[in-house]
Amino acid sequence: MEGVEVEFERMEGFHKLKSLWKIEYRVTTLEPLLTQSATEEAKEIVDSILGKTIPKDLPDAVPLIFDGKAVVTGNAVKGVFRHLISSQLREAGIPICFQEVKHGPAVPEGLKQCPPDRPCFICTWFGTPSRQGALYFSMLKSIEPLEKVLASDPIPMIAIRDDYEAIDPRARAFLVLAPVREGVEFSGWIKGENLSSEIIGAIKEIQDMSWKGFVKFGGFKTRGLGSVKIEVVKIEKYCTVPFKLEKEYSKEELEKFLSECQKNIMSL
Repeated sequence: MEGVEVEFERMEGFHKLKSLWKIEYRVTTLEPLLTQSATEEAKEIVDSILGKTIPKDLPDAVPLIFDGKAVVTGNAVKGVFRHLISSQLREAGIPICFQEVKHGPAVPEGLKQCPPDRPCFICTWFGTPSRQGALYFSMLKSIEPLEKVLASDPIPMIAIRDDYEAIDPRARAFLVLAPVREGVEFSGWIKGENLSSEIIGAIKEIQDMSWKGFVKFGGFKTRGLGSVKIEVVKIEKYCTVPFKLEKEYSKEELEKFLSECQKNIMSL
């Protein structure tokens, strides 16, 4: 990944659908994982499953639950993938824009949000505030039901509250977390239109980073939670005229294909 004068393989665009892709993958937690629930009722459900006496009425943070499974939203997964791929390419000198909705007008002129008719590599695949990208992320769902994936013991934690000065004793907030335990498997998929070998290679890079513990999902990442291992298990490529399965990659053939794609992203 050297140099800045880079011409990526451009997708065909939404007006011409040459190929459809489905990348199936699984995620295994290397540390406890917590993607916080949106409802107070979820705290009661988790509290009843734990069956523990805790120093509070209910745990402060519990997993996001959907259909009885612990889940990570597709939006959260997409955000992690976008951040890591963008940061890696910028470090390599590849011109990747900054989203104004996230960074504001203080971004250097040459790095501002790219125009809709000339998206950078990242915006092509992940989209912009006004333009849909060509990648679609499913929710990650735990293979087993919630009662089998919760950590057996809640985790106590001390945090500093913003609404009090640090010298105020009330600034020390005592939290009780009820995360998903280590070793829990989730499954999900990424679907894409007209995918290039470069974006598949970038996804392989994320997989490799995760095997060393550098990919994290959920909250409390700086406090010992969130590391996951990602493994692509199958890739299907479909042609569209007529619509049919063109190629399936799995096992040894999958590893070879991913490695070839990774060489393309690494040679930029």
